[in-house]
This record gives sequence, C-alpha cells and structure tokens, in this order.
Amino acid sequence: MTQVVQRLGWSLVAIAASVTLPSVANAIELTYGATALEETRYLSLNLAGRSIGSEKGEETVTYLNQRLQDFGYEPTEQSFSFERAGETYDEVNIIAERSGTSGKQVIIGAHYDTSPSSATLDRSNLQGTNDNSSGIGVLLELAQRVSAYEDARHSFKFILFGAEEVGLIGSEYYVENMSEDEIDNTIVMINLDSLIFGDKLYLNAGPSAANRSSLGRYRDIALEIAQELDIAAETNPGLNPAYPAGTGCCSDLEAFDPVVPVLAAEATNWEIGDLDGYTQTSDPRVPDGRTWHDPATDNLEFIEEIFPGLIEERTRDYALIFDTFLGRVNSGAVSVPEPASVVGLAIAVGLGGLFTRKQKESK
Repeated sequence: MTQVVQRLGWSLVAIAASVTLPSVANAIELTYGATALEETRYLSLNLAGRSIGSEKGEETVTYLNQRLQDFGYEPTEQSFSFERAGETYDEVNIIAERSGTSGKQVIIGAHYDTSPSSATLDRSNLQGTNDNSSGIGVLLELAQRVSAYEDARHSFKFILFGAEEVGLIGSEYYVENMSEDEIDNTIVMINLDSLIFGDKLYLNAGPSAANRSSLGRYRDIALEIAQELDIAAETNPGLNPAYPAGTGCCSDLEAFDPVVPVLAAEATNWEIGDLDGYTQTSDPRVPDGRTWHDPATDNLEFIEEIFPGLIEERTRDYALIFDTFLGRVNSGAVSVPEPASVVGLAIAVGLGGLFTRKQKESK
C-alpha cells in the first residue's frame, strides 16, 4: 500500500517536459497512430531500463497511471509478488476500464516491463522500443479513442502487465484471479506485443485455436479489417509444426489462451530462421536478424536507421486495425457468441496447470 501511494505521489513535471503529449480533447480528431507514436518514443527515450525491481519500472507505473487518468479513466493497480533468483519482487498490473451495459468485456493488454540485465549483458539502458514500448503506445491510443465513445455496449478493460519478461507472471496472476463469471463474459483478449520490428505484420489467435477453429474467428475478422483498410497483414503460416498455422505464442496471450479467445498482434517473420517467429527480419544489417532484449538494436535510433518510417507505419496500422475492430464489436457489427462450455473444464483442471510459459529468452 505504501508503495502504491508513493508512486502516485511522484511529480511528473520533469519527465513530461521533454515531450509534448497528445491532448485528450482531440482524441477523435487525432491522426491514427499519433498517440501511439508519441508514447512509443516517450517510453523509449525517458523510461528505458524499466525491468522488474527497477526505479525506471516504478516511474513507468506512475507515468502510465497518469496517462490513463488524462484520458478520463480511474486506473487501479493489482499487486503481486514473486521470487526470482532468491530475491522477492513486488510488481503491479495496471487496469483501466470503460464500463459498458451488456455485462460482457473485451480485454486489451500489453506488458510494460523490459528484460532485466543478465550476467553477460547490461540492459539498464534497454529502450525496448519494439518490445514493448510499441504495444503500450497502441494500447494507450486505443484507450484514448474508446474513452470518447458516446455509448459503450460492452466494457473495454485495458491492462498493462508487469513481469512479462520473466515468465508472464503479471498476466498469469491476473488470469488466476479471474472469476468464472468474468471468464464467461470475456469476448476476446487482445494482446499487443512487439509491434514494429519485423518484415511482416501479423495477427494470430492463441495456441488453442489449433484444436478449436472457432477460437480463430476474431483473428479472421481482424485480418478482414486489415484487408479492407489495404494494410498488409498475415497470420503465422505454420511452417514449424510446434507453432500451428494461425496461432501465436510467447507472450501474455498464453496466460489467457486456456480460458478465453485470444487475438494477438506482433511484427516478425515466421518464414525464416527456425520458423518460430524469433528471427524478425532477413535484412543483413540486423545481427542474427533479431533485436530481442538487445540495448544496441531495440531502440529508436537503430530501428529508424535501418527501417526509416517503420515505427510510424506500424503504430498507425495497428491503431487503425484495432480501433476499427473495437468499434465494430461495440456497435454490434461483430456478433458475440455465448460463453464457451470449455471454460468450466479449464477452471476444474486448474489454470496453473494449463499455462505453457514460453519466454522469448528461452528460445
């Protein structure tokens, strides 16, 4: 409790002065991607090294709470603790909701932490522009746009997860504490992670869709929207049997996948390297074709040098796709099925036993 109060009491004047932030009043008039781009840049430049247990991590929590308040939300923090390498960490998920009238909800999630330093690599200056300033930026723009809805048919819950990079701990904690009623009434969980750096823009379902094709319907709707908007988007082609066609992995989506439909966004290239989505580009200027957790490459300067305009393009495209998607869900243009009967089974078996923790570092 003391920690939360302290966070909210810190002054934001110093960090806000270096960037002109978007005006909430102009949410509807904003060019698509404008807020997402500014937030991606801001987080990269001002809040690098926001790993678990770090001062920058706490500053990030303060900043994100403030931004959500700026958009008219009343964010709350869900606290959780865990041990890693003999040390106890206290972290939070940040939750903001636009309440609707139907009793159903859409969850939009993105993790805010960066990968911690290791024995061989200092990541205290890791900007995480791709992983995951980009996901946070798009989430904040969607929250800003949803806040301007005149009427909300369904509730829209925005969750910024802590401790993703050390085992999906924040998202798993959230799912473990979902009630059966909340699970039954969750239409879809949208996961936004690493949206910029990669040869292609992807929209995937969760791993469970490989065995239940109906769980891929929201992926298919999002792909149709991208096509309508003339945005080049693909889904995992399934060239590696370990990662079936149309499904994604290795992020907070895996915590939710056993219990609710998932729609996951990412930029990478599933057709090169080990065909597992870990090799992001075939461009020879990128060491090993990937930037994951590397301070030398996952930063604004490197990405803008190698792929000029890509940050603007991807933040705009994802903001446009998902704003259109959420608008259609809210208007009723996208039908919402009744709760799936498999949820009770998932709860009976035990959520913890269903999770498959796949971290990018472990690949």
